[in-house]
Amino acid sequence: MKAEKNQSERSMSEKLNEKFKSRIVSAVEQRRMTIEEAREKYHLKNEDTILEWIRKYGIFDPDYTIVYKMKNANGSIHVKRLKEQLKAKEAENERMRKEIFLLKQKGIMFDSIVQVVKEDYNIDLLKKVMPGPSTSTSAEEEKEE
Repeated sequence: MKAEKNQSERSMSEKLNEKFKSRIVSAVEQRRMTIEEAREKYHLKNEDTILEWIRKYGIFDPDYTIVYKMKNANGSIHVKRLKEQLKAKEAENERMRKEIFLLKQKGIMFDSIVQVVKEDYNIDLLKKVMPGPSTSTSAEEEKEE
């Protein structure tokens, strides 16, 4: 008879213990308190204990991955502003791509015009760059001769 009484007391104690754990897990899952706050309030050794309870009694996945929402509405405003900035940068990139394309086309046309002038009129429009000393020394040499 004592064995039956001890066993019923144990099962009652285990049920209360499970309810206690479930209540803590529920409070953490519903964001009424953080894991750290629960650990301090119930004088638990570490947060791993609560994480084990969450895995056992919780409604979340086994890895306890919760995505926290931003606490204030400014977060969505910040995201909207960043999206607008991204759109503006994409539009600027597209404009610059078109500008680069046009500059390349102008370069091709310029090269063609220079070639036609050289061939048809025997005029070299390109400036010749000569490596070496500056032109001031060559002018002095001409005076000496």
